[in-house]
Amino acid sequence: MNTYDYIIGDSRNVEGIFRKKKIENPDLIITSPPYFDVKNYENNKGQIGFGQDYDAYLNDIINIFQKSYDLSSSHATFWMIMDTIRKDGVTIPLPFDINRELSNQFSSTWRLKDVIIWNKTKNIPWNAKGRFKNHFEYIFFYIKDERFKFNIDRIREISDLKKWWLTYPERYNPKGKAPSNLWEFITPIRGWGNGYLNHFCPFPFPLVERIISISTDENDLVFDPFAGSGSAIAMAYVMNRNSVGIDINEKYKQQFEKEVLIGAQKYWEIRNKELKLINEKIGQFKSTNEKLRKNKLGSTAVQWVKSSLINDSNFIFLIIEKDKNQNEIDCIIVADGKNIDISSLNKKKEINDLMRMFRIKIHWKIIKQQDLLRLLSNINFYKYNFREFHQYISAMTIEEIILEPDKIEYFFSNINLNIPKINDIFRN
Repeated sequence: MNTYDYIIGDSRNVEGIFRKKKIENPDLIITSPPYFDVKNYENNKGQIGFGQDYDAYLNDIINIFQKSYDLSSSHATFWMIMDTIRKDGVTIPLPFDINRELSNQFSSTWRLKDVIIWNKTKNIPWNAKGRFKNHFEYIFFYIKDERFKFNIDRIREISDLKKWWLTYPERYNPKGKAPSNLWEFITPIRGWGNGYLNHFCPFPFPLVERIISISTDENDLVFDPFAGSGSAIAMAYVMNRNSVGIDINEKYKQQFEKEVLIGAQKYWEIRNKELKLINEKIGQFKSTNEKLRKNKLGSTAVQWVKSSLINDSNFIFLIIEKDKNQNEIDCIIVADGKNIDISSLNKKKEINDLMRMFRIKIHWKIIKQQDLLRLLSNINFYKYNFREFHQYISAMTIEEIILEPDKIEYFFSNINLNIPKINDIFRN
């Protein structure tokens, strides 16, 4: 049974809180620390940032992050979500200052792995002379050591495939495209009409979901030392993780229990249905991509053979996928009385380069036409133009292939692909 715990306390004493509550080692830390002296969080006298000088503020923040490092599991990751700030007309690179001080003051600490830009698309519409309206924040992604969890396959995408994905399937991972380091998630908007937002920096549920999916497995522990609205705690809980958050403001805990947790549960109910459909589409894409790769590799290879070694209308080129789960194909040349050295084909640099690119192995075979019916009569073939390996011209039996007058101009494959060139089946 997974649990969550929103603790009212001061994260400067995080190790004492963990010891008293007997909290296990976190596997993921995700947080947005207070924004120095810019924002006043509920007039709380013990808050970090508001009323402090900058050095004292930085010292508090990095010590909390270092204590979190010491408490975390060996494969833990840390995601700090933060923006620059404006103070007395000057921009202060707050997350970069925190990162610098963390690495300067501790020899063994979080290691910065990547920096992600979170495009919020909408934000509080403030701007001033010399400062543009700010639509993004930084996400600093840290690791503890190289054993960190990074489940990138869980968040691969197929919704924005380019129009040429059919022509160049080798450029796409069959599991989908890995996201870039530019993420687009809309900031939750609550109370804009009356100029009031219940919490200054609420995390969008989809943003938290992505980080949790990448960095944890079920039953892992997610920790937020500045829990705020509690989005990270709530999402971790509904995603079957354990979660702990600490915040000094009791009002935020009340809001968490009355609104945020319920909102996360409703979001996850809808999202689970979406994920099932997405997984089905990704499964279809994976199967289609692998077929495209095999057909393209085979057709490209036999074209090379056709242009380099063969000038005879009696040849037949067959591509056979024997096992859908194996990255292998048979490329069969039907040639009567022709001396074709298979070992030379296996040594050709051009073909070996193609196999490495496509990650598919070719088995070359030379057979005589008289053996076709005996060996391949139980296989259904499809006739393809060499340049359009994604859409067959017609289905054919081996008997019909033998009688085909222009067979040298085509290749024949048992891979069934009939996809229009302009294709949206995996989008939306």
